[in-house]
Amino acid sequence: MKPRFVVGIVIIVIAVFAVMGFAIAGNSNQEVQVNDIVKMKAQGEDLTQRPLKLTGVVVGESITYDPSTLHLEFDVVNSRNDLVNNLANTPRVRVVYHGIEPDTLVNEAQAIITGHIGADGKFYAGQSPDALMLQCPTKYQAAEVTPTGK
Repeated sequence: MKPRFVVGIVIIVIAVFAVMGFAIAGNSNQEVQVNDIVKMKAQGEDLTQRPLKLTGVVVGESITYDPSTLHLEFDVVNSRNDLVNNLANTPRVRVVYHGIEPDTLVNEAQAIITGHIGADGKFYAGQSPDALMLQCPTKYQAAEVTPTGK
């Protein structure tokens, strides 16, 4: 092979790996829970410049939706235990989403939201189709096993 073909192949391989590296780095989100965000804010960290993946439990009474503007807001707490036993004193994060309200957005739904913290302290979900994923607690419970009578 001629040296210029080898150099060309090496440049192409380097370019492919560089594009893959930038794509992976651009899509990586730090996974956090509500308590992590509250702790980082208390320590003075600037969270507005980071892409984050927030996990938490939906507080049903906090859901507000305007169908004319597709503006949806709700609170999430760290765990179901916080929601059921200590809601008045547990930290919350307000989530803002622009889109159609999901049918599975109910009290105690497990939420995974990809987005960023705004300057106002709210968590703004991204625009991708998987920016707001919800798991309704009533639809995904294990089936009860009944004795067969033997």
